Amino acid sequence: MAHPYDAKYFEGLNRPGFWGNNSFREAQRMHTLEALCQPRKDDELLELGCGTGRYTRVLADRVRRIVGVDFSAAAIEKALSESTRPNMELRKADIRDLRIFLDRSFDKIVAIDVLEHLSDDDLRAVLAEVKRLMREEALFVFFTPSGSHWIERLKQKGILRQVTGHIRVRTEREYGDILHRQGFRIRDVIRYETCIPLWRLIEGKMKDMPFTGGGVFVSRLGMSVSH
Repeated sequence: MAHPYDAKYFEGLNRPGFWGNNSFREAQRMHTLEALCQPRKDDELLELGCGTGRYTRVLADRVRRIVGVDFSAAAIEKALSESTRPNMELRKADIRDLRIFLDRSFDKIVAIDVLEHLSDDDLRAVLAEVKRLMREEALFVFFTPSGSHWIERLKQKGILRQVTGHIRVRTEREYGDILHRQGFRIRDVIRYETCIPLWRLIEGKMKDMPFTGGGVFVSRLGMSVSH
């Protein structure tokens, strides 16, 4: 059986689309990095699940040092074949066990479209490593689908097909619960609407209204936490 995160998977990962992975979704990812991570020139960053290094390269231009890790050899191979930066490292590693790094090694840790690929047990293991690696004033920033969105609810009911590799798409409340139990404090949350053309304009108006039903119009979450 082919590895689910093989070269074919990463070839299509960031391929632009009309309905899904389009410029609006990419703008949301970039906004999360800019607004919540707020990279600074003296920061040392770790990117979890860096894939082909797209955001590793973006951040490398803004910080002193960045390390991108991914457990997929295909991802790291492709990332290394792209342009790199002198202050950028790419390493094959399991984000559940990052003993290749010393305690309190990083000022910021980021994960873009990663946590939905983890079971609850694996997420707890990852968060334990994140906490160990964070310096005193460090931030952990992530971007992920929201399980409360109406499209995700249809996927949960089997009406729509789930995205390959999305093992556990959580709600904002579920993230809050697990983060609290792991000893984190939520600093900021950005709730993003869908990226579907035209429909995103409606959700953009509706997503923060209290009567819309527990985040039914929140498609993605950008969150920053401290410890």
